[in-house]
Amino acid sequence: MEKWLEAKTIATWIIIAFIVVVILTVSIVKLIYLNIQRQVENRLRESKLQLAYQHRLIETSITVQERERERIAADLHDALIGRLTTLRLNNQLTYKIDDIDSALEESIAEARRISHDLSPPMLEFISLEEIVADVVREWRVHLNIVYDPSILVAHETTIEFKLQLKRILQELMTNIHKYAATALVQVRLRISLKGIVLLVSDKGKGFNLEEGHKGLGLKNIELRVLYLDAKFKIKSGKQGTTSVFVFNV
Repeated sequence: MEKWLEAKTIATWIIIAFIVVVILTVSIVKLIYLNIQRQVENRLRESKLQLAYQHRLIETSITVQERERERIAADLHDALIGRLTTLRLNNQLTYKIDDIDSALEESIAEARRISHDLSPPMLEFISLEEIVADVVREWRVHLNIVYDPSILVAHETTIEFKLQLKRILQELMTNIHKYAATALVQVRLRISLKGIVLLVSDKGKGFNLEEGHKGLGLKNIELRVLYLDAKFKIKSGKQGTTSVFVFNV
């Protein structure tokens, strides 16, 4: 009788242990499944966000291209074609040779300016410091800019990188001139072994970053930064706006 009870007790404990093991196994499997499912959902969500972000960038890229075409067309129509048309009409009215030569020189200079703006020449032989200095020099007509370069090492960069950095700086200057309501601007360029840092700050009225990111100017900058695989941060408030760009090249 005692032997039977011992066997029955052992069997009971075995059954209980088996049930516990099954419950634990099922629980672990379920937890693993839920964890995998959560990871899949997170990845899908991230993929959707990334696709939406890329879609917005594509839209911005198209819009930027259209804006550039409109600007070029306006430059050609207002500056170059207008002068040539005036020259043609004046020529029909027996315009003076000296005046014709002067008008032709102005038209050629304007055509050269438009061409230079579309594709800046000699970028291969110009340093980043000089490129930034050129942009600063152009905008000093409208803004009071302090340029502070700090070149610790020589850094070789591609022509495309130089062009994109030039466009970023031009876009920043345009935004400051249009919206910041200030003429005080500081531009810093630092080149070291760690990389290249461009800092642009103004003493303007600042803007709402959420609203600002909807603007074409910042979208254009963001697109170029993404293309260069760089990082940037903008801080804006009542004391002004500071934009910092970090390029790992």
